[in-house]
Amino acid sequence: MEPQRPGDGPTWASLSTPEKVSAALGMAGLGLGILAAMSMVMLAGVLVVAFLSSDLIEVEGAGSLVWAVVLCLPCGLLAGVCAPPVRLGLRLTAISDRGRRGADMATSAATTFLGALLVESFTPGLHVEHPWLPALLATLLIALANLVINYAERHRSHRNSDVS
Repeated sequence: MEPQRPGDGPTWASLSTPEKVSAALGMAGLGLGILAAMSMVMLAGVLVVAFLSSDLIEVEGAGSLVWAVVLCLPCGLLAGVCAPPVRLGLRLTAISDRGRRGADMATSAATTFLGALLVESFTPGLHVEHPWLPALLATLLIALANLVINYAERHRSHRNSDVS
């Protein structure tokens, strides 16, 4: 059997109205499922940071934690505005690949730290005594999660290459 070429499948124009509705609902459901999963992961992260920093963080109610999750994306985007010029400057400098990777990781950590500080300062009903400590904890937890994900990917690719 020959492999199917990208142009051989049905196009959007060739689908009937019920098929278009079904496809649109399926994609909307997939998008909402991904959004719900990401929100749960962010809520778990906010709860872990709030629990570990309970002496520093005063929460007026559960709504404050929900607001913190909602504000993660816009505050992260606002913090990320400063990252592209720094990363471009690092790429233009004549440093080694290892130094460039380290500087890129430091820029990413600084952006995460700034995003966490912005979430702490803009969240209604959230009062933080020393805002830099929970922001540093959140940054370290995200860096740890990235290390675990990278390790798992390397382990899986190494295991798959041994099977082949």
